[in-house]
Amino acid sequence: MEIRIAIVENEHHQAQYNKMLVNKWAIENNIDVTIDMFENAENFKIAWRENDIYDIALLDIEMGGQNGVELAREIRQSDTKLVIVFITGYVDYMSQGFDVDALHFLVKPIKEDKFFSVLQKAKQSLAQANKSLTLAIDGTLYRLPLEKIRYIEAQDHYVLIKAVSQEYKTKMNLSDVQKSLDDSFFKCQRSFIVNLRFVYKISRTGIVLDDMTEVPLSRDLYEAANRAVIKFFPD
Repeated sequence: MEIRIAIVENEHHQAQYNKMLVNKWAIENNIDVTIDMFENAENFKIAWRENDIYDIALLDIEMGGQNGVELAREIRQSDTKLVIVFITGYVDYMSQGFDVDALHFLVKPIKEDKFFSVLQKAKQSLAQANKSLTLAIDGTLYRLPLEKIRYIEAQDHYVLIKAVSQEYKTKMNLSDVQKSLDDSFFKCQRSFIVNLRFVYKISRTGIVLDDMTEVPLSRDLYEAANRAVIKFFPD
């Protein structure tokens, strides 16, 4: 598997450090990587628009001109598959990552183990991008990418699948749907399964997703839900 990575960072020393870490991670995990370096958003956009070849973008936020969050918003207007990781010293921007479906925020100075963990998660996200749930609705087959499903709810003899931009209802039972899911999903209540990548916060009675939808959580699953999120997301 070859992974194409763009590093967008205006500080030369930090950019070289990021590149060194990516190469070290790739060697340790026997992964082929191609790395391109960009010192600002404009230079990256030229390459991205012309070639559209990148799998992962490691974006600085404060780098003069267009910042990383603005760049990510522009990218998301036409590209929903690029895995975006912010590398920044400004935690105030963290909440804006939900708007652009960022995989993670790495705060400078970067720790090697955390950086490697995020890259591993990015690799898994790329692999999962091709995984889908197949549904038959009124004689039509739909293939929903798993990464686009927010949560699934059982309703009598049907299941409601709430995706990012649409919802689907089909005659199935929740256990059959669950067999087609992967470890990014967590069954939080008898009738609900949530996609961990959309979790915003967890309370004793519910899981709040990044669009502020609250999905019920069984009280005896509170600790398990926290463990699942910790396992899914790097610390």
